[in-house]
Amino acid sequence: MKNIPAQKVNPNLLLIIYFLFKTTPVLISAGAIYLGYRLFILGVTGEASISINSNTISGQLLNAAPGLFFAMGGIVSLIISVWKGVLIHFKEKELSILKD
Repeated sequence: MKNIPAQKVNPNLLLIIYFLFKTTPVLISAGAIYLGYRLFILGVTGEASISINSNTISGQLLNAAPGLFFAMGGIVSLIISVWKGVLIHFKEKELSILKD
């Protein structure tokens, strides 16, 4: 019987994955905000409304342009992605492999 240590996790790979998980939602949110800005500047109009009610927050937006909804969606997703974040835990275990 021989104890063989567990394989070490590649720290560069973990750093790249962490970076992608943090930047991808930010880039998508920035794209939605930009598209909303472009719709608003181009003067795309329409009548849309939204109402949000919860225990702590309530709000209502009436007769808004579609670009405003893009921008608001991007801002909300940006806030959530930054606030939530990514949590990483490292636990090392030793594996024992039986050898004949």
